Amino acid sequence: MTICVLGKNLTALLVSKILVNKGLNVDIFFRDKNKERKNSRTIGLSNNSLDFLEKEKIFTKKYCWSIKKINLYKGKETKKFLSFNPTNNCFFITYYSKLYNLIESNLKKNNLIKFYKKKQDNSLKFLNHNYELIINTETNNKLSKKYFNKQIKKDYKSTAYTTIITHSKLLNNVAEQYFTIYGPIAFLPISNHKTSVVFSILNKNLIGAENKIAMVIKEFANKYKIKNVDALEKFPINLSLSRNYYHKNVLSFGDAIHKIHPLAGQGFNMTIRDASKLSSMIQDKLDLGLTLDGVLKNFESSRKDNNFLFALGIDFIHEFFKLSNKYDIKYTDRFLNYLDKNNSIKNKLQNFANLGF
Repeated sequence: MTICVLGKNLTALLVSKILVNKGLNVDIFFRDKNKERKNSRTIGLSNNSLDFLEKEKIFTKKYCWSIKKINLYKGKETKKFLSFNPTNNCFFITYYSKLYNLIESNLKKNNLIKFYKKKQDNSLKFLNHNYELIINTETNNKLSKKYFNKQIKKDYKSTAYTTIITHSKLLNNVAEQYFTIYGPIAFLPISNHKTSVVFSILNKNLIGAENKIAMVIKEFANKYKIKNVDALEKFPINLSLSRNYYHKNVLSFGDAIHKIHPLAGQGFNMTIRDASKLSSMIQDKLDLGLTLDGVLKNFESSRKDNNFLFALGIDFIHEFFKLSNKYDIKYTDRFLNYLDKNNSIKNKLQNFANLGF
């Protein structure tokens, strides 16, 4: 059995590795192999996500940096309003490029996989191929536009800027997020002397002004003795949720079915949860010696509602703090203080981040 995968982004490589691990042949068709290699992008992996990657022999903890605690701040206030400090670990951080390159290198050594570079978008022609399953991870090809164009969309009218700051050595295992008047800024440690920054900017006057953005980052990075700020990379922030996950034998996957606000760093964790469910469904069919009939319908039924609710949860958090900062809503601080002292609610929020719905 040979599976077709469209795209060579991180999601495409992830699902391809899962498939070849099952002894399946995979044909990857792609256009721009360098498009996904982001130098300053990092990925937050929940404990559950990393457990799955380790079980599938895709990625291990040795390539990650452990985050033991998360502190949330409102504006320039030095006193945190909410803190997560579980007994084991909050989550892990790794470089986007490290995960991408490791999976790509592993796949290139595997004789079950073949890479085909396309000169143009001919994605529609794959409907006429004899592949039992086609997994489309491209968000803007002709196949997506024709059969997966019904989506719930929201334009946040903001831009995310990412960079890496190099600083003096310190015990660096606490992630911090500041909800500022410009938008949320996250500081995500990746070593004792490097920290990833994700700045989701709402202020129209600040978007595009890279010197000012660097100054704002330094303003809130007061605990770091900064030596260098890498070049800024940016991407628009949108919410999109596909109304259908499959068409005939084509499964839309990854960002093609859900994009969320980077506020909580959960986008790729959603994809890993999808991959875990898809992996188990395919394995069940293989164990019984059956074809993959019914897998796509069952996958949509099992993941669509969960992904929808999870995305709305992240959207609610974003809108709550956006309005709180804009209008200084009465009783917000009192509610947040109550939340910080309620371990039961905090545990549920941690489970939400780790497992989703």
